[in-house]
Amino acid sequence: LCWVCLVFFLLQEAVKFGVELLSKGKWLHIFPEGRVNMSKNYIRLKWGVGQMIYESPIMPIVVPICHVGMETILPNEPPYYLRTGREVTFNFGEPIDLKGLVLKLKESNASEEEARKVITEKIEEELYKLQKDTILLHNKLNS
Repeated sequence: LCWVCLVFFLLQEAVKFGVELLSKGKWLHIFPEGRVNMSKNYIRLKWGVGQMIYESPIMPIVVPICHVGMETILPNEPPYYLRTGREVTFNFGEPIDLKGLVLKLKESNASEEEARKVITEKIEEELYKLQKDTILLHNKLNS
């Protein structure tokens, strides 16, 4: 098994596990970029996010969460040690209502690929709006 195939297999297993949790009405907290954003540059969200929502028989409540300043407490580069007395801003957005979008996609017989792409893009749009607001809030609170 090649490394790329193994990663793909593991990611699919994670998505299946996420759908299983959502199907039971359980809490699922994910980092939709699929990794830590070391550079703070834009990273598109992974389509598995949309896939989990599309495949879940129970519509999950999607609450976007953004934080600014975590790297000042525990840096992403050496030396890796905890720093205290730093400012971090956490911002919880309004729940994203995806019920109508998912219903529309299912009624239009959208392909699974198109559905997970559209759902993920909607979440990404809301998350990046929240990120802009969180950065402004963080800067305001720390100026």
